[in-house]
Parts: sequence; structure tokens; C-alpha cells
Amino acid sequence: MTTMGLNFRNSTNAAIFVVFAYPDFSCTPVNYSKAGWYRVNPGQTIQVWSGFAGGNTFFYYAEDDFGREWRGTYFTQVPENAFNWCWDTGCTTCRSVGLRRIAVSPFVLDYTINFVTSSSQRKPASSTLRMTLPSKATQEKPILRRVPTTPKRLKQGKTLLQKRIAHKKRTK
Repeated sequence: MTTMGLNFRNSTNAAIFVVFAYPDFSCTPVNYSKAGWYRVNPGQTIQVWSGFAGGNTFFYYAEDDFGREWRGTYFTQVPENAFNWCWDTGCTTCRSVGLRRIAVSPFVLDYTINFVTSSSQRKPASSTLRMTLPSKATQEKPILRRVPTTPKRLKQGKTLLQKRIAHKKRTK
């Protein structure tokens, strides 16, 4: 039985290791902390946030030893060992992981994220999409950014199209 808060349930056949981010107004300029690595064994439910979950926005990333991942487009740095840091904190040995965003309805007392084995672990169709969290200093909404990589095939197609347009203009 879970109590009021944010919970993670493992409905897979392997242990899952979870990082999550939660609102923390002592962190600036981004008002979120991130914590991990929580181990959730098969069939187990653990609580990582205590209290009224409703009205909050959380983020999470999870992985297992089989290489399956539950990830999103909000990237931050995480170390290999247990941690509880402000969102912008990183280190030279950290790796960047993308967290999923979950906005909990204001009318929900507790919220459980259930990990299942499915196509959700596959690489997203657009792996170049990245989101940033709002900054307290600018009070901005999340910004959509694209990683500056264009697939080779797309570049070639664009070049051919530009050549055709230029040729049509010359022949008119």
C-alpha cells in the first residue's frame, strides 16, 4: 500500500533504477532538484515524494540492466552514484539523460508511475528534440530546442531541391 505522494511501480521482470526531479524553490535559476538512483525491484512500489502530489510537475528517467530506458526530452546531468542536487548541477564524470515530464492534476492526492515493458523504451522518432525547464530569472515557459544535427539523407535531399529551384530560375 502506498501513501500520499509520488510513487514508482515496477511491473517488469528486472530491477529498474530511477532518477526523478521535483519542485524546489531553494534552487535557482531553475526551481527543481533531481535525485537518484532509486532501485525498484520487480513487483515493488516505492515512494520518492512524500505529501500532496496534486498540482505539481515531476520529471523522471529510468533504466534497467537490459538496456531498456524510460526517457524524455528534458536533459540534465546525473552521476553514477546516489545524489540529490539542484537541476543545473553537473560534474565532469556525469552523463546527460533525458527525463519525461508528468503534470499531476490538482485533484490527485498521490500519483504512481508504473513501469512496463513496451515500445516506450525505443528511441523516440525525433531524438534531436530537447526541452529546457523554465528559469526563475526570466519566468519563461519551456523552450523547445533542436540539437544541431541534420541527418545526411535530409541534407542531400535539401541540396538537390535547392539545385532544382536554382535551375528552374535560370531556365525561365
